[in-house]
Amino acid sequence: MSQFSLIWRWIWGKTDINGISRARGGPAWNPLLAHCLDTAAVTGALFDHYLAANVRARLTTTFGGGCPDTARRVVMFLAALHDMPGKVDPAFQRRFSHGNPSDPELASAGSQWAAHIQSLGLDLDHWHAGAPHAHITARYLPALLGCPRCTAINAQPPRPAGSAACHEGLHTIAALLGGHHGHIPDESRIVTADCDLPEIWRSLHAGLRDELARILGIDLNSLPELIDLQRPSALVLFAGLVVHSDWLASNEGYFTYRTPDTSPDQWWHDAQQQADHTIHALLLHRWAPKPATWAQLMPATPRPRPAQRAVITAAPTGATLGFVEIDTGGGKTETAWWLAHHLTQTCGYHGLYFAQANRAASEQQTRRTMEFLATSLGDHRQASLALITGTASAAAVTEELLDPATGLADLADLINLTRCDDPDGQAVLNAWFLASNRGLLSPFGVGTVDQIALAAQRSRHWFLRLYGLANKTVIIDEAHAYSLYQQELLCAAIAWLADAGASVIILSATLTDSIRQPLIDAWCQGHQTTPTGDTPTGPITFIDATGHTQRITPKATRSPKQRTRLRLTPDPGPEKLAEHLLTQHPHGINTVIRNRVEPTTALYQAAIDIARQHGWQRREILCLHGRFFERDRARKQARILELLGPHPDPRHRSTLRNPRRPNRFLLLGTQVLEQSLDYCSDYLYTDLAPWELLQQRRGRLWRHWPNRPHLRRHIPELNVLWTPGKDGLPRTSGPYEDYLVAMTWHLLNQRMGARSTLHITAPRDTLPILQALYDLPPEAGDSRIHRWLHALYNRSQNALEYERGEAEDRVLRPYDEDGTPVTAAGLVSGPSHGDPDNPHTTPHLTARSRLGTPTVEAVGLYQHPQTGRTWDAKGTLPADLTPYHPTRQPEARRRQQREILLNTVRIPASWFRGANALPSTNTWTIDKPAALRKYPVLLLHPNGQPIHPHLANLTYSPHTGLSHTTTDQRLR
Repeated sequence: MSQFSLIWRWIWGKTDINGISRARGGPAWNPLLAHCLDTAAVTGALFDHYLAANVRARLTTTFGGGCPDTARRVVMFLAALHDMPGKVDPAFQRRFSHGNPSDPELASAGSQWAAHIQSLGLDLDHWHAGAPHAHITARYLPALLGCPRCTAINAQPPRPAGSAACHEGLHTIAALLGGHHGHIPDESRIVTADCDLPEIWRSLHAGLRDELARILGIDLNSLPELIDLQRPSALVLFAGLVVHSDWLASNEGYFTYRTPDTSPDQWWHDAQQQADHTIHALLLHRWAPKPATWAQLMPATPRPRPAQRAVITAAPTGATLGFVEIDTGGGKTETAWWLAHHLTQTCGYHGLYFAQANRAASEQQTRRTMEFLATSLGDHRQASLALITGTASAAAVTEELLDPATGLADLADLINLTRCDDPDGQAVLNAWFLASNRGLLSPFGVGTVDQIALAAQRSRHWFLRLYGLANKTVIIDEAHAYSLYQQELLCAAIAWLADAGASVIILSATLTDSIRQPLIDAWCQGHQTTPTGDTPTGPITFIDATGHTQRITPKATRSPKQRTRLRLTPDPGPEKLAEHLLTQHPHGINTVIRNRVEPTTALYQAAIDIARQHGWQRREILCLHGRFFERDRARKQARILELLGPHPDPRHRSTLRNPRRPNRFLLLGTQVLEQSLDYCSDYLYTDLAPWELLQQRRGRLWRHWPNRPHLRRHIPELNVLWTPGKDGLPRTSGPYEDYLVAMTWHLLNQRMGARSTLHITAPRDTLPILQALYDLPPEAGDSRIHRWLHALYNRSQNALEYERGEAEDRVLRPYDEDGTPVTAAGLVSGPSHGDPDNPHTTPHLTARSRLGTPTVEAVGLYQHPQTGRTWDAKGTLPADLTPYHPTRQPEARRRQQREILLNTVRIPASWFRGANALPSTNTWTIDKPAALRKYPVLLLHPNGQPIHPHLANLTYSPHTGLSHTTTDQRLR
């Protein structure tokens, strides 16, 4: 046994800072080579069981010259090098020798390790200022992998490089590995990682490389020629695979530490076994659905509708961009599920991601997806389904997925579940996926569209998001509802997904050409082609990887045309409107959707004030908006679904009325009621908004029409409330673009003429209005209204240019306009690209998924004289603020974080400006904050009034949410 072989085994890669290894009788540190082999083993297991067929094909071309086995071994080898040579460096290695003062046992182990490593001839006193070890890897790896120029320069002693060519592919790989902590470094940071190591350390680099190559069967001489980085997505997929593998291999719950007295071959044997167990425990196997009929997949709606039959007949077989433009209640979700099932069979995806417009809709869709997975998993009994939102840990559906009775807590739970005889599949979730940036690694996911919008922006681990999405069928719901800024980001992400071989399904009631065509162009850019074939005007359109467009029109049917009577009604104010609602609609479900929170709460309070005198009870009136604690919001949503949703039994949803549906109910809310909840209403009032949002709100009248026979006899009515100005034109100040609101009002007025109502039939009458709103400038004219519209239009165009510019500053695309693929230099991120984790970055470039009004998150806490601090106003939920350790006490901390999220509320940033502004959240402190030390805390009396006088302008009520006295008085 050589002296170097002994040293290799004593170079450490991980130390047991969390005490997990020692708690089960293992060593206090793990050899670097062992961790490298663990990472390689996970990479191989993911290659075999997790990666989609198209992703494996991209990596096979890039790293294997077309041979899958070669590519698999090369990618394993390169992933294993992510920490080497960066950690084979005295500056890094001496960290263990310095010990950990808070852990005497680990400090003692570090001292013993240092004494032994020095006895083997390594000098830990030769150290430098210390660049990040990932950057040191990026600096020295090209030479180790055989770059001719770098080999000459780094030789000992250096030899003139002469005419030796530089292997750019090896430098790209090194930079990608140098970004495994989240940011791909630029050339300047890689160059400054030069640490001028002594010869013995350089020799260790080469020795470890050779040992890894021997174990993994890599021919180092032929390796450089196998790397062909022509496709941009291959860079992203490789970088994401490395991080995914490293994270799993670093989990002490799945991988045990090795000891230097065993051989690397034994380490490799153990690594492969533990990698297989990890893939099994986290349910990271690809979806393997069997052929199934529509009725088998959708037992709740066993007979496909005409549009769905058309999709089944003309379903594509390769990577596809699909548009499903069906009106509310037409079965868009079921159509998307069927397509995901079909495309997985033909394209080998590992799952799906269903993107929703907001968190509430995501939670609802997660429940529906759980039902779909129960019928569609094939031979798999369980599938990993993650809710991916900022508050996923607090969601009740997440708790259900994690519950040991139905979900996964550890490997033992999984083994018991996989042996059950349940004939249906089951969606479950391991808590591992709840950590930051891990949700999209679950084969199945439901979350907000923000995840896709962030996937093509420079931010920490942005490439991991793309990697997770690229292995799936990606479904984007409510595509008409996103701003131009978001649409630009979605286009960039779609180009990346196309290049990676993913499929994307776009759902909407109706899309304009100005929204649909850029998405098609982005898809074709990703495939380096141009659109051909049919004109993509819906209702169903498929575009394949060659750019060929196929438009499908379902056969005419006798199904309802969703005819709606629309009225433009001046808003009489909260008191008169409340009286009208309570007296004119004494029966049925009545919904009012307002554009802002303050008018919503004002209307609710007005209705409550007079409810009793009109025979109504408070429990028959409910208010919902975005300024509630998550705890109260979730409770309200659950009540809406229970009372106003479909039949609770999926088998009867298309035929039977919900037995819990009350005879009357008044639901008041903001736009969270547009797309968040699966409920239907008998009467609908809405504030004036852009036309596509009015159509989305109108869909609440038709949500469950099959089990509401009165819709066959009566035409539902949509009342659009608007506030006249002094000149008779509508006031347009609000959350939506003034021009879109004003032009919507004008287009409706034009069509009404002298009539007081307008009959709208979808989609015949809705599309012309939508096209006039978005695809055409306002008509010429010299009247007051025409001058007004043109002024608003010009202002709108400036706003759109601002949004387009903001997106362009942040966005990453796989190809330039001329088709030139992006290089590693174009993928760098970090301090110079708006790193949100670094306070010294450029703030205006920080990744953002939307440009809406910013908010500040605070945590609400109640102070009771007897029971102390609690999460609820009644004092029944004591607030445990113990600072639990995230690794040593994971379950207690996770449950505590859930409680914190459940009491989180979003505060508009505008409340911190102007007259009577709120004080900075830095002053929102409490004594002994413990687990809340990083949060601004809103400490309340049980009646909802703040305890601290400087927050006296705030009030919180579980009925009306958080209010700011001065703001509410000004805006009512």
